Amino acid sequence: MKYTLFALRNLSQRKVRTGLTVFSIAIAVAVLFTLLSFNTGYQKALNSQLQQMGVHAMVLPVGCPYEAASLVLKGGQIKDQLPESIVDKYITPVQGIQIAAPAFMSGIINPDEGRTDIYFGIDSRTIDLKNWWRILNKPGVDVSQWESLVKNDSNLMTKAEFEKAFEDDNALILGYDAALIELSTVGDEIYLPEKDKTFKVVGVLSPTGTQDDGFFYIPLRTAQTMFGKPGKITVVQIRFKDPTMSGPITEQLDKIPGSELVTMSELLGTMQNLMGSAKTLVFSIILIAITISALGVLNTVLMSVFERTREIGVMRATGAAKKNIFTLIWTETLVMVGLGGILGLGLALLGSRAMESVIRAAMLKMDMSIPIKGSLIALDPRVFVICLLFVFGIGVVAGLYPAFKASRARPIEALRMD
Repeated sequence: MKYTLFALRNLSQRKVRTGLTVFSIAIAVAVLFTLLSFNTGYQKALNSQLQQMGVHAMVLPVGCPYEAASLVLKGGQIKDQLPESIVDKYITPVQGIQIAAPAFMSGIINPDEGRTDIYFGIDSRTIDLKNWWRILNKPGVDVSQWESLVKNDSNLMTKAEFEKAFEDDNALILGYDAALIELSTVGDEIYLPEKDKTFKVVGVLSPTGTQDDGFFYIPLRTAQTMFGKPGKITVVQIRFKDPTMSGPITEQLDKIPGSELVTMSELLGTMQNLMGSAKTLVFSIILIAITISALGVLNTVLMSVFERTREIGVMRATGAAKKNIFTLIWTETLVMVGLGGILGLGLALLGSRAMESVIRAAMLKMDMSIPIKGSLIALDPRVFVICLLFVFGIGVVAGLYPAFKASRARPIEALRMD
């Protein structure tokens, strides 16, 4: 305890230098914590989101299958299409397929709002595939109150009601986010000037926490007609009866002419490979941060030792042993990095949400694959432990040489120095 008090007193005598060193350590720790938390959080959120989809594979037009799969997942326009006939001819007969849901997806640019609205043409097979969907169909209510509304099954659309509603070519189901953007609810009409068409909102999807919340769902036939692609689809989303038996199923699906197959496990593997590349960059940045921080601490403590040579000589002359000097200087180093570590973790925690917003904006700008609805920053206890080990590792390494040098100082030579 007395060494800690001495260390704090000595550090406080050089406030500017100590403060700058502590702050540099804090920045390094904050960067380390944020990068590790993002790396952990993104992988967890991505894995969770793909699992929530309930889709085991997608049949897509020939091209770049991963790009097309990404467009399906996050919303976008796929240039090529498939004939709708492949569903009954090639996919449904395959043993082991539980659901094969065709869909047509395309976007319409909304110049007034500066956004692209994604229209998703579906039929009842998508309702079977997305069996966790809860669609509010009670007219004239504020959808922002969905949480209380969906507790009553009488407010929710059944499959039979969906099929009846989608017999109307002008029927529209809004994703939850789309409903909030359009400020519309069940019973409202939405005019689409680009297509000179008016849709009637027959349902609003309660929040799913996935990309589904942002889409405009219309009957498959309506989508095909509206975008001038009768008899065409952009994707077939497939669920297997037993995902562990996907091998024989995918072998048959791979043979469908004019199409390509992407399984969710392959897509997840691709994303994890990308994250692996990102990890290399992350750890390179961390290595640089460790080096800079260690050199900063070493410089500060070493300069402190040089400036206090006479003081150390007096301590040695009055009975202080080498181990006492070594312990004091090393304690100063550990106290300094400890303060920097605590400050850095505090900054990282306080700024985690702001940092997440920055990361999301950067990912959006770079059009990086699948947008994640959940948190990208995972407050994993292991990350805290790694950061603390990083801090004290710097202290141990950077404090050794100055502490050793101070403890080896000869009292007479130290007292002679000006």
